[in-house]
Amino acid sequence: MPTSRQISRVALCAALFISVSGLPAQPPNAPDVVAVLKTHTETVEAVAVSPDGKFVATASFDKTVKLWDTATGKELRTYGGEQGHKGQVLCVAFSAKGDLLATGGADNSVRVWDVPVSAPVKTFATTGATMNVTVASDGKTFAVAGADGVVKVFPVGEEKGAIELKGHTGAVLGVGYLASGNVWVTAGADKLIRFFNGADGKLIASYGAGTADITGLAVRPDSQGAFTTSADGVLRFWQTPAQPTRTFPGLKEAVTAFYSTADGNTVLYATADKVVTIGSTSNNQAAGTFAGAKGNIESVALSPDTNTVVAGGADGQVIAWDRQGKPKGDVLAHAGGTTAAVFHPSQPILFTAGADGALKGWNLPLDTKLPKDKDGKEPSRTKYDIKAHTGKVTAALVNRANGQVITAGADKLIRVWDVTKPEKPVREIGPLAAPATTLTQSRDNLTLAASVGKDVLLWTLMDGKEAGKLTQPADVLSLSFNADKTRLLVGRSDNIAVLVDVATGTAYQTFLHTGAVRGVVAHPTTSAVITASADKSVVISPVTCTRLITLGKGKPAGVVVSPGSERVLSIGPGKDVVSWNTNNGTKERVFEAGGDATAVAISKDSQRVAVGVADGSIKVYTVSDAKLVGTIAAGGPVVGLAFQPTNTVLVALVKDKENNAVAWNVGFTPGQPVPAEFGRQIQTFPHPVAASAVAFSADGQFTITAADKQARRFRLATDVPVKTFQHPNLVDCVAFDDTGNVLATGCHDGVLRTYDLAKNAVLKQVNAHVTTAPQQVQNPIYAVLWSNDYKQIFTASYDKSIKLWDAAGGTLVREFKGAQDPALEPKKDDKAPPPKKDDGPSGHRDQVFGLALSKDGKFLASSSSDRTVKLWDVATGKVLRDFQNPDLKPVFPGEPAPSHPGWVHAVRFTPDGNQLVTAGAAPRGKSYLAVWSAADGKRVAGAERDFGPIHTMTIFPDGNRIVVGYSGVPRNKIDPAAAILKFPGK
Repeated sequence: MPTSRQISRVALCAALFISVSGLPAQPPNAPDVVAVLKTHTETVEAVAVSPDGKFVATASFDKTVKLWDTATGKELRTYGGEQGHKGQVLCVAFSAKGDLLATGGADNSVRVWDVPVSAPVKTFATTGATMNVTVASDGKTFAVAGADGVVKVFPVGEEKGAIELKGHTGAVLGVGYLASGNVWVTAGADKLIRFFNGADGKLIASYGAGTADITGLAVRPDSQGAFTTSADGVLRFWQTPAQPTRTFPGLKEAVTAFYSTADGNTVLYATADKVVTIGSTSNNQAAGTFAGAKGNIESVALSPDTNTVVAGGADGQVIAWDRQGKPKGDVLAHAGGTTAAVFHPSQPILFTAGADGALKGWNLPLDTKLPKDKDGKEPSRTKYDIKAHTGKVTAALVNRANGQVITAGADKLIRVWDVTKPEKPVREIGPLAAPATTLTQSRDNLTLAASVGKDVLLWTLMDGKEAGKLTQPADVLSLSFNADKTRLLVGRSDNIAVLVDVATGTAYQTFLHTGAVRGVVAHPTTSAVITASADKSVVISPVTCTRLITLGKGKPAGVVVSPGSERVLSIGPGKDVVSWNTNNGTKERVFEAGGDATAVAISKDSQRVAVGVADGSIKVYTVSDAKLVGTIAAGGPVVGLAFQPTNTVLVALVKDKENNAVAWNVGFTPGQPVPAEFGRQIQTFPHPVAASAVAFSADGQFTITAADKQARRFRLATDVPVKTFQHPNLVDCVAFDDTGNVLATGCHDGVLRTYDLAKNAVLKQVNAHVTTAPQQVQNPIYAVLWSNDYKQIFTASYDKSIKLWDAAGGTLVREFKGAQDPALEPKKDDKAPPPKKDDGPSGHRDQVFGLALSKDGKFLASSSSDRTVKLWDVATGKVLRDFQNPDLKPVFPGEPAPSHPGWVHAVRFTPDGNQLVTAGAAPRGKSYLAVWSAADGKRVAGAERDFGPIHTMTIFPDGNRIVVGYSGVPRNKIDPAAAILKFPGK
C-alpha cells in the first residue's frame, strides 16, 4: 500500500500553494513576459504548445482545458462543461499534426479533443479550377466540379481510385448524387444536365436545361428528382432516373424532310442522298427505305393506312411507293419544286403545294398512266387545283377535323381553304412580317402555329384571331404541339430544338444537334420528342423537365433541397428565398433576406435555414414558420453555406480580403429562447484564393472548392471529446505517437496504457510501476515519453525510477534506477565496502516528475521532487551528470548540490539540443526557472519568480519562447494562469 508520503501531484501542488508567505503584491509583469493567459480560476497544472507554435493548451485544477492563440494571447476555446472533465485536469498533450489534444485528470479519464487547426487536413488535386462540391449518400465519397468541364469523384473521400466524369464543354456549375443507381448528376455552362454512372464514370444521358445559363443544381436525397435554376429566373423540376436518348441508325446524309404519324409511332425522314426511310419510334429502327427520287426531297408523307409513302422533290416530282419500297407512281406536280405533300385524313386524296403557288389535290392511287375516256382523253389526275398564293407555297397542312387545307405563301399570307369552294379562302391571315415557313396545328385542331422568321405565331382556327407570339433567337424551321397544347416543340436553325411553354415562351428543355433542326414532333402519349437534323441524325429524347416555376426577373443564385426531400429552396432573384413543395410545386413560405440572397443551407434536421446575403450578413430562420432566429455579421459577401451534421455549427465562405471560411455556433432549439452562444464565431479557415462551394461529410469534416485547382478538406473542431478512455485512477500524463493514432497514458495505478484512437481500443496495458512483493503497491506514473523512433516509451514514477518499454510488446527494455534511501545506506562503522567510484552519480531519491529526450535520442533528462535534474545515458541506464545549482548547498554530505530550491516539475531540451530548461517551485510561494548547458551541466541562467509555484513548462518550436503554468499567489493578487515568456537569457 502507498505510504503517507505517496500523495498525488494534486496534493503536492496544494501543499506548495499553502506555503505562501506574506510577500508584497507583485504580478508577473517582468520584461520577459510576452503574454499572460489568464482566465483559469485555479492552478494551471499542465501546458502544451502545438507543433507549429500557433497554439498553447493549458490544463487546470478548475476542470477545464483552454486553447490560446500564441500570437495574440486570445483564448480561442474552452474544453469543459458537461462533456468535459469532472475533476482537476492534470495533463495535456498535442498530437504530432497539432490537430488533436489529449487530456487526463483526477476524474480517472483521458479525453481526446479536436484542435481548431486552420490548415487543411488534406488537399485533392483537380484538373482545373473547382466550382462546386457534393458529398454522396455514404457521407464520405465526394465529387468536385471543375471549370474545365471535368468532375472528379473521390471514392470514400480518398484519392485512390478517383474517377473523372467528362462531357461538358464548359465549366461544371453544379454536381449532385442519386443514391438510387449510383448516379452523379452535373450541370454545366453548356446549359446541359448530364448523368454519369458512378461505378465507371460513363455518360448515361444528357439533357438540355433551357436556353439560359444554369445558375444552380440540386438533387433530391431520395433520388426522386433534381432541380435547376437558370439566369432567366426559372426553377425547373427534373424527373429521374435518367433515360438515355435513342438515335435511328444508318443516316449517311443530312435530313431534308420529316414527317410523323399522328400517334407518333412512325416517322418518315428524307436525306440529302434522295432516300426516304420509314422508322418505328418504339425501337428506333428503320423499317424500310424508298429510293428513286431524282431531285432533293423537300417533303414526305405517309397515307392514313400507312401503305403508301410519298415524297415531293425540288424538281417538282411527286413519287409514291408501297411499304415494300416499290414505286406506285410519280407525277410532275409543280414547276419549280414541290414544297409540301400531305394526305387527306379520310379521302383518297393527296394534296401537294409548290413553288408555282398552286395547291393541288391528287386522286389516288397516283398511277403513272391512267386509261383514256371514250373520247380518247386522259382523265384529270387532280381533283382540286387551286391558285393558293402569289409566289411559292412555303407550307401546307390538312385540318384533321374538317379536311380544310391551310397554306402559307411567299406573299406573307396564310389561307384556309375549303377545297370544294376554291374560288375564295375560308379565312386569310396576314399579311405577316415575312413568309411563314412551317405550319402545325394542335391535336384538338383548334390552334394553328406558324414560324415567321424567328417568331412563332399562334391563332385560333375558328376565327383566325391571334393567340400568342413566341420569339426565338434563331429562325424557326419546324414546329409541333404536345398533346394538351400547353407546350410547343420548336426546331431552329441554330441547331437546337426547344420545348417551350405556350403561355409564356419559357423553355422547359432543349435538345441539341450540330445541324439545323428540320423536323420535330412531340410524342402525344409518352414523355418524348423526336428531332431530325441536318447533322445526319433522327433522335428520340426523353422529356424529363416536368415543371417550370418563374421566380421573377433577374438571376437566381441557386437552389438547395432539404435533407428529407420534401422542399426545395430557390435563392433569389433578389431578396427572397422561397420554399417550394418538391412534389406539387406549391409555394410554402418566403424567407425575407433583406438584401440580395447569395447562398442558402438547410440543416440536416430540416428545421433551420441559413441565408447568406450580399451585404455580408447571414440570417438564420426556423423552417416551419420562416421566423428569423438571429443575424450574424460575416464581414463580407457570403458565397457558400453548409450546416455541420450536428445542426449546431454553420460554415460560411466569405468573399473578403482573406477569403475566409468561418464557422459559427448556430445551435438553438426551435420554439425556445435563443442561447447566448448563438452567433459566436468558433473557428476561421483562411483560404489562399476565393472559395466557391463547401460541403460537409458525415464525420463533420468539410471540403472547400476554389479556383486554384485544389479541393481542401478541413476539420471543424468540436467542443466535446472525440474519444474518452476511462481509467481506474487519476491520469497524470498523456503522449501521442508521431501518427496521432496511438496514445500513451500514465495512471496513478502504475499502469502504462496505449490506445488505438481509430479503433477506440486498448493496445497494451503494462504494469510499469506496480510491485507485488512483499505486497502490491501501485506507484503513480507522472510522465510518459515516446522515443524518437516511436518504438519505445519512457515512464517516470513516484517510485523514483524511470523505465523504458517496448511499445509494441510491452516488455521492459531498461530501468533507470533511483538512489537508495539514505536511511537504508550502510553506517560509517559498518564493514560494507564503499561504493566504487566508477559507479557514477546515483539516481533520484524521490518521485520523478519530468522527462525530456535529446535530439539524437541518446540522452534522457529527468526532474524530481528531490530538487535535482539529471542526465542519463539511454543506452546504459546510467546517470551521466547532475545539474548543480551554484547558489545551493548539497542536501547530503558528499553528494552534489541540488538543481532547484524546490521541487522540479518540468524539464525540456531546447530544439537545438544544446540546453535544458527546468521549472518548479521555490520557498515562500515563489517559483524557480533555470537554463543549463547540456554539455557540461553548468547553469546558464536561473532565478526565482513571483508567479507562485510553476507546475508545468514547455518550449516553443522556435526556441525563443517558453510557456509556464502556475498556481498564482492570491495574497499578492496574482491569479492562477499561464504565461508566455521570452527564452531566459536571450
